[in-house]
Amino acid sequence: MTPFVTMRRALSDTHLLGGVLGGDSWLAWRVLLIAAMGEALTDDERSIFAKLTGREREPGVRVDELWCVIGRRGGKSRAVAALLVYLATMVDYRAQLVLGERGVVLCLARTQEQSQVVLEYVAGIIEAAPMLAKMVIRRAADSLTLFNRGATIVIAVRAASFRSVRGLTCVAAVADEIAFWQGEDGSANPDVEILRAVRPTLLTTHGPLIAISSPYARRGELWTTFKRGYGPQGDPLILVAHASSRDMNPTLQRADIDREMDRDPAAGLAEYYAEFRTDISAFVSQEVIDAASAIASMIWILQPISVRRFATSPAYLRPASSASGQILTERSAKGDQSVFPKAPAPPEDVVATTPLFA
Repeated sequence: MTPFVTMRRALSDTHLLGGVLGGDSWLAWRVLLIAAMGEALTDDERSIFAKLTGREREPGVRVDELWCVIGRRGGKSRAVAALLVYLATMVDYRAQLVLGERGVVLCLARTQEQSQVVLEYVAGIIEAAPMLAKMVIRRAADSLTLFNRGATIVIAVRAASFRSVRGLTCVAAVADEIAFWQGEDGSANPDVEILRAVRPTLLTTHGPLIAISSPYARRGELWTTFKRGYGPQGDPLILVAHASSRDMNPTLQRADIDREMDRDPAAGLAEYYAEFRTDISAFVSQEVIDAASAIASMIWILQPISVRRFATSPAYLRPASSASGQILTERSAKGDQSVFPKAPAPPEDVVATTPLFA
């Protein structure tokens, strides 16, 4: 995929996207989209980028994935629509598509009705720019088909399903409000399966995956990617942004947000400050599972007993005396004993005879 118009130029040209994200109130979104497309930032823009991503400098190349954790009413749908239009109309895909193959700019949302919101934004942007409107060759209820420099590009919106995306050749894919993709069948996190089906559709075109959502519980792909990828330690080609509603849309009134915070502080933090909720989780929270896994791994590594005996012999933890008082003793049913550190030591009445493995 080869852009024939830079994102910066598109966002400043009134004949293209200049009227979509214009003005000071959309500056943060412009900075994020310009950086995600691999373009250079100014010093002033770089300071905004650092605040949004926790990274000092822009990537310098187009990223493979862009994840945006943004508060409600932060302009997500309008910004993602502008990005979809750019990718569909201002990038050359002829080298990636064979004769007769259609490239799909795909937007997935929780429901078909929610995905239609983005399509209406897309249609409005294209219709307002005569240069872009000339590219449209077909309009359907859930798609726009365009002719882009000899290639057929379809902007399609669908309800999120891992079954419906198979067989497509995507040049870009958007996961809209991915934190709320919960299945009707009771499955807790279908986002994993959906993204597993989406990513192969991008392999031959090297198109980007974009996930934009308000946060919800501390589980699922949005939380996992945020925890792993936000800040300087993240994969340079997976850009993760995190911002409150007013950071991305300063036209919002602080008094209105404060009123919502008074009504429900936990919900308000998630909705308007883009903080993942701690009051909504599975029966056992992900943090507890992660901590238990880390402890189990430490015990396994430091355990001097053979794997076979470790797996077949009951083991117990009990406090052991030491100078620091921070040592636990492992004792097998056969009386073998070893000492390894654990800080801090739990109360004696809690761990005196707590079985680790029955």
